[in-house]
Amino acid sequence: MIDNVKEMIDFIQNQKRTEKKVSLERMKTICSFYENPQDGLKYIHVGGTNGKGSIVSYLKNILLEEGYHVGSFISPYVICFNERIQFDNQYITDEKILEIGNIILSKYYLFDEANMPYPTFFEFVTLMAFIYFNSIKNIDYVILEVGIGGLLDCTNVIEPMISVIANVSYDHMNILGETLEEIAINKLGIVKEGKPLVTIYNEQLDNLFKSYCHNKKSELIIVNKKDIKELTISDEGMSFIYKDMLIKSNMIGYYQAENIAIAIETIKVLNSLNNCSVTKESIKKGIEKTFWPGRFQIVNHKPLIIVDGAHNIDGIARLCETVNGLAKGRKIIVIFAVSKDKEKENMIHQLDKIATELIFSSFNYKRSDDPELLMC
Repeated sequence: MIDNVKEMIDFIQNQKRTEKKVSLERMKTICSFYENPQDGLKYIHVGGTNGKGSIVSYLKNILLEEGYHVGSFISPYVICFNERIQFDNQYITDEKILEIGNIILSKYYLFDEANMPYPTFFEFVTLMAFIYFNSIKNIDYVILEVGIGGLLDCTNVIEPMISVIANVSYDHMNILGETLEEIAINKLGIVKEGKPLVTIYNEQLDNLFKSYCHNKKSELIIVNKKDIKELTISDEGMSFIYKDMLIKSNMIGYYQAENIAIAIETIKVLNSLNNCSVTKESIKKGIEKTFWPGRFQIVNHKPLIIVDGAHNIDGIARLCETVNGLAKGRKIIVIFAVSKDKEKENMIHQLDKIATELIFSSFNYKRSDDPELLMC
């Protein structure tokens, strides 16, 4: 057993990060060792390449505004480990991390008896979230973010009320596939029989999504970008009209308007299931109150300094789109750091198009690329 939270978090973060998967049977077995804590909760399952965390945050704040009690699970974190698991916008406490971590460790003998490897990092954290949410008696909904992909992701052992796919673009190709269709099929793996899917229109994947949902007997709700109108962006925030609603947001980005539209449609589906009664006023207020660190976050106004966690081609493209919309003749200095396994050449090429000056840096993690190599 571990008796302080720092040691517990260090232990968790030092567990094996990846493991080849062929099915969800291993995660199902792990959950069974702990009395299947994932069962019996009302989930909204959020996948996609970019925008997952933002959509989780919009949904959470909308439901909280209506007075519901909401759990959320996201990855990765920005400031501290506890961010991953939240209830009613409060991080899981150090005491709970220690308590649940030791509950998980107390049953490691079952892995030995079954001749199974101990949980990987993400299996451990996902299991911790399930146990935590299951322990809360007044929880109404859990909004669960997919880790990577969908089909074989640890979170996919749940039975959601609604599945959400934010968008599909190129990332983690070594795991999910080289083509957009292969990546999409993996992400569509979170769609369950007879349960609705909310997503955004993608011409290249439209037929695939329709066919997949038809075979699953799942209603498909598609957000059309054309329904987002009169979009204005400034250093202070953005506003737009989506269908019959004037939306204001402190989150900035053309792509964030799309994420908000997805969240709105998800809430509408939740209402239609007769399990929820969220008003338009709660939707508007919840969106306006949403803050998500590291997503086009303005940390200083004079000079304007923006921090963003874009880490794939599509994310960088959408970042550049929004920067251009705000630039208004400003000099643009980009400080860029990236992991070794990303498609950095394409990302740098896009940044170079908008940057007056491009500075290469690194971050304090083993996957960080060498700044000198980025210059080549």
